[in-house]
Parts: sequence; structure tokens; C-alpha cells
Amino acid sequence: MPLAHAPGRQHRSQPLFQEAFVLNLSISRRPRIAGFTFIEMLLVFVIMGIMLSITVKSVRGTWVASSRRSASREVTSYLFRARAIAIQQSRTAWLVRSGNVLKIMVDSSGTPVRLGTQIDMSARYGATLGAPSGKDTVQFDPRGFAVYVAPAPKFTVQIGAATDTLCITGLGRITTRSCP
Repeated sequence: MPLAHAPGRQHRSQPLFQEAFVLNLSISRRPRIAGFTFIEMLLVFVIMGIMLSITVKSVRGTWVASSRRSASREVTSYLFRARAIAIQQSRTAWLVRSGNVLKIMVDSSGTPVRLGTQIDMSARYGATLGAPSGKDTVQFDPRGFAVYVAPAPKFTVQIGAATDTLCITGLGRITTRSCP
């Protein structure tokens, strides 16, 4: 016959650790420790990498297009500057392309003299400058008209696969959208 024991006291046949084990949660039911598992972190990094590669590709395309537009504007400004110098100084002015370098020359008593600085489009913008019309020089007379323009002079600015074309008409008009 079992011995009666006082309320609140353990019987000697029931060890204390069994009661403690029953009251505590088992290993499989233990609450998770704060943080992420390795698989969760790996998944987050893979998704972030995919998003970053998409973003970099679109940003790079925007950067290349912006560089091409800037280079086209620079060529246009050199053309306008050469024409304005010819009109203002009442003498012949040339815009000369030598490879990817542009420079403005003016007539000084029959001798061409470089005016201002030259610009290397490849070094500054990473652009290739071309002249598909075969003319590397555009000559402006003192009235601002382009001289010797049987085929309209064209300059191309190319970065990667994209190309911008600039044309000069006989009246000295510089067009950037379409060529005659």
C-alpha cells in the first residue's frame, strides 16, 4: 500500500527531473531562436543579385545613351562655334575632324590657324566620331554658309551600337534629327 504523502511534496519514486522535463517544452517544440536560417539568407541574396543585375543593365544603358547625347551636343556646339566665328570675324573658318578629334581653324591672312581647344571625343565620352560623307572638314565662309557641300557633310557619333548623325546644309544649317 502506498504511503500517503503530504500535499505539495514529491513521492520518492517520481524524480524531480521527470516533472521538469514534462513541464518544459520538448526539443522539437522549442521556440525558434531569433534570426534567419542559412537557406532563407541564401534565397534573399539570390533574389537581390537578380534585381541588382537587372538594375545595372538598365542603368548602364541609360548612361551610354546619355554619353552619346552629350557627345552629339559637343559636336553640334563645335559646328555652331565654327559658323559663329566665321560670321563674327568675317573670315573663313573650318571644323576639322582628325580621327576622333575635333578642332576649329580660322583663316589668318591665308594661313589656317587653330582657334580654341581641340576635343578628343574618344577620351572624353568614349565615342567614335565618323564622317560617312567622306568629308572630314566643314568650311564656313564669312556669311556662315557651308562651302563645297556637294554631298551634305555628315558626322556620326557612335557609342556601342547606337549612332547619332549630324548634317550640315549648304546654307550652314546644322541638323541633328534628319539628314537631307
